[in-house]
Amino acid sequence: MGFIKLESNRKYRVDEVLYQIGKIAWLPFCMAGIWFSHSGYEYMGEWMGCFIRRTCGLPCPGCGGTRAFYYLFQGNLIKSFQLNPTVLYGVLAYLHFMVFYFYRSHVSGTIQEKEIRIEVYMYAAIVILLVQWAVKIIYSNFALE
Repeated sequence: MGFIKLESNRKYRVDEVLYQIGKIAWLPFCMAGIWFSHSGYEYMGEWMGCFIRRTCGLPCPGCGGTRAFYYLFQGNLIKSFQLNPTVLYGVLAYLHFMVFYFYRSHVSGTIQEKEIRIEVYMYAAIVILLVQWAVKIIYSNFALE
């Protein structure tokens, strides 16, 4: 990956910066998810429909993401995966990265040897997103016939 240089002369590794952001973001993310799954979906679900699907009739790569997020925080992992597996993958990738970074930096002390390759997480997310999108397009074409 690379380094991020801030005002001080210290260089920060990308995985270090993302780990710090991840430590800060987990609580607001969980709070938003709990709120959304218990009361927010009823208020906001109506206007959160997919514009692309309404316009052209085909699903976009993110179709089902809002409902997958909803079911994830309801505890229904199977339904969440069926609607959009990228949401569940994102949570699992986040947890894997955070535990892996914590282990390497605090337990084994090997974090300085090699940077965690963030791009692997991103490439996997893109593959999952494109595969689920292709399946939805194929399925919607069969449903139209």
